[in-house]
Amino acid sequence: MRLALFSMLGPGGAEGRRVLDLYAGTGAFGLEALSRGAAWAEFVERDEKACRAIRAALADLGFGERGVVHRGAAAAVVRRLEADFDLVFADPPYDDDPFAEVFGLLVESGRLVPGARVIAEHSKRRVLPEALPGLRQIDRRLYGDTAVTVYRFEG
Repeated sequence: MRLALFSMLGPGGAEGRRVLDLYAGTGAFGLEALSRGAAWAEFVERDEKACRAIRAALADLGFGERGVVHRGAAAAVVRRLEADFDLVFADPPYDDDPFAEVFGLLVESGRLVPGARVIAEHSKRRVLPEALPGLRQIDRRLYGDTAVTVYRFEG
């Protein structure tokens, strides 16, 4: 799945990008982005044990100076972010549907650079809107029970 996500980004993929990995879990998306040349990654995860594991992985992989982990609920953390991002990935539990709220907060906060890609991983049974304030859907793909919806920030 990660390979498919990065191929969707086209040539250069994550190269030089500032990445936000929401609902990070193991941090796989952000860590993969760093390994593919992302300049910076921030991870947001509620579970303390998972946060410790992501911090350890950053250090073990030599990315300690290129990333930071925030512990807390995505909506609360997004309100206090200071960096700007051009690639955002959100993979909340499939029973949740926080996309409009959290993506709206990112747009309102000014944390997205023009043309930023915002990627939502979710159940294929959930169809996300064609547009959200400031965001326009540019791609949607199915992988088994999973769907990936990609938005572009129009700001």
